[in-house]
Amino acid sequence: MKSAWIALCLAALAQPVQAEEWPGGPIRVIVNAAPGGVADRAMRVMAPHMGEKLGAQIVVENRPGGEGYIGQQEVARARPDGHTFLLSAGSMVIITPQLVPLPDFDPRKALVPVAPAVAIPMNLLVHPSVPVETAADFINYAKAHPGKLAYGSAGSGTALHIAAETFSHEAGIRMTHVPYKGAGDALKDFLGGHVDVLFDPGLATQYIKTKRVKLLAVAGASRNPQFPDTPAMEEIGVKGVDGGPYFGIFAPRGTKPQTVRRVNEAITAVLERPELRQQLVNMSLDVAPPMSAEQFEAYLRNENTRYERLLPKLGIRGQ
Repeated sequence: MKSAWIALCLAALAQPVQAEEWPGGPIRVIVNAAPGGVADRAMRVMAPHMGEKLGAQIVVENRPGGEGYIGQQEVARARPDGHTFLLSAGSMVIITPQLVPLPDFDPRKALVPVAPAVAIPMNLLVHPSVPVETAADFINYAKAHPGKLAYGSAGSGTALHIAAETFSHEAGIRMTHVPYKGAGDALKDFLGGHVDVLFDPGLATQYIKTKRVKLLAVAGASRNPQFPDTPAMEEIGVKGVDGGPYFGIFAPRGTKPQTVRRVNEAITAVLERPELRQQLVNMSLDVAPPMSAEQFEAYLRNENTRYERLLPKLGIRGQ
């Protein structure tokens, strides 16, 4: 009897120790996009820094497809033990469900926002075969040839799609949308001349610098230091074009708050490292501002409301 009581006491004392041992093994980060895309490249650059900070190996796995749902569902169904996370474009978490909702799954409810990671720029590119040299030329040409120009996107409801439709709405033009399975696929067809226009999230930087494609404008109110001679879209009178909600880290619902907090703190800390920031800048990515998990969740709620109003205005509707 006495030995049983001692065993129970030792078991109780062991519980806090076990809780402090997290992470007890490798941490998987699922990227719900194809290899080589913005999310995949960003996560693979961040992974060793995160692993060093958390004291665990970070294993990056790609689960593309299904408008981002395949990767989201895998993470949502994982044990909420702090060993499985998701890196996703914010648009896939809060915009895609507005357009292609599943009856038994909503990532806005099934996932816990942990921390923002990066923001993507949005560059207006045209293929050299398009007879324009400036953004003003492009708008005039598109107005004179409504529907003739085709633009590629990473899929319906993605940031690239919404950026193109926002630009079209603000500029008073009409183009034909050609959706692909990812930004990398859209870029390949754009380089091959199969589509005329691409709102690029930073994947085409090398082709811009080698003059293989024409860069006409960058999104936002100010110029990109990498391309100081290229006007910002607001300079040419086009407002509201952006890369969508921040790419961020998400956890399965039910993950312990202390685990979420530790991962948030790790991500915030490593994104302050100059060497990592420079790597991301070299990839044409912007580091997201630091936020607590609670602030990130509030930000996404606001973005969700913004897009509920914006999508109908752009004529982007659910399937």
